[in-house]
Amino acid sequence: MCLRRYYVRLLRTGQLRNEAMPKQIKQSHTSDIEQDAAELLADIENAITTVAPFLPPTDGALNPLLDEFVGLCLQMQSAPREDVKIALRQMQTLLESLPLPVLIQNSDCLTIRTLLQIALDKPNPTPRLRCGALGYLYLERYGSNGKDERTSEVQGELLAFFLMQPSRPWTDEQIFDALWSGKDHQRAQWSFHSARKRLHDFAGEEVILKLKRGQYSLNPDVPIWFDVEEFEKLVTRSHTIPNATARFKLLERAVELYRGDFLEKNYKDWTVPIRTRLREKYIGALLQLGELTHNKLPEQAIGWYEKAIHADDLNEGAWLKLIELHAQSDNSIAAHRTLVMCLDTFQREMQTQPSESFLQSVRSLIGENALTISAKEM
Repeated sequence: MCLRRYYVRLLRTGQLRNEAMPKQIKQSHTSDIEQDAAELLADIENAITTVAPFLPPTDGALNPLLDEFVGLCLQMQSAPREDVKIALRQMQTLLESLPLPVLIQNSDCLTIRTLLQIALDKPNPTPRLRCGALGYLYLERYGSNGKDERTSEVQGELLAFFLMQPSRPWTDEQIFDALWSGKDHQRAQWSFHSARKRLHDFAGEEVILKLKRGQYSLNPDVPIWFDVEEFEKLVTRSHTIPNATARFKLLERAVELYRGDFLEKNYKDWTVPIRTRLREKYIGALLQLGELTHNKLPEQAIGWYEKAIHADDLNEGAWLKLIELHAQSDNSIAAHRTLVMCLDTFQREMQTQPSESFLQSVRSLIGENALTISAKEM
């Protein structure tokens, strides 16, 4: 039974007042979107608290419909504001077709509320600049003349340095030490101010502000899209949402942004811990994608695990999952070949073999004889 039918039934029996009936979203200007969204969210809360005592148990048969709802919410994140009104009406219609047991008794209840709040966040201002630091470095500027792109290492690195901690002020000495440690003070000072001026000329306004006492900070009034910030935001958000479909979409978008390691051609000290942290998040996202597709889409899971191994070829967990998937699909040749590649990689890079727990797990999957034969083939 759908949401509206439950309301009608309770209205007829006098157990629910007419004011509790969800209202259709009114025609209004874009400025009223937040109010409409708040009313829609209140309708869900009202349904959950008011109608729960009258509901039969759920059979969990409407996961596809929930997945559709998840997709709608996620699409709203990047939708133009004039289109959000349409999306709200679509969500209203979809909610009215959802049986309330799905909303109340299924764990996805909290997911729906979380997704709505995510979807209805106020969008950031349209970015004037775009900075990509995952993989090759690039800068893009959007203005009345369209898009302009540059790949200057110096000004791009300077901007990426400030974007990693956008609210923090830096002294000139800290900047020189991080970005121009190989130069004397005078040359480092010239390089910094030259890169800062070029960044100003490229953006058409001051991007790096000079503060008092020789400190500098990022201009908070210049909207800048930064792929590192977006990547980390997607990964973090995926950890807060239990719905598998939503988590998959967020993680998939995150790994698409990861074009390579952070400033992959830059070997300065300040980049190393950032590069390591982001790579670990990337590998973790790939492993989660593998887990999410392991049972229903094993071929897709194999692809995610192979990408994880490409990023970290000493990751025992990814190797074991690959062998397990091949074994489960009765592809003994592929399982055997994967094991040989794993053993060879560990021997070549570490002059050792994987851990005993890994080897024990492999024995249970493909047998002791296969493990012995694989070791001989190395």
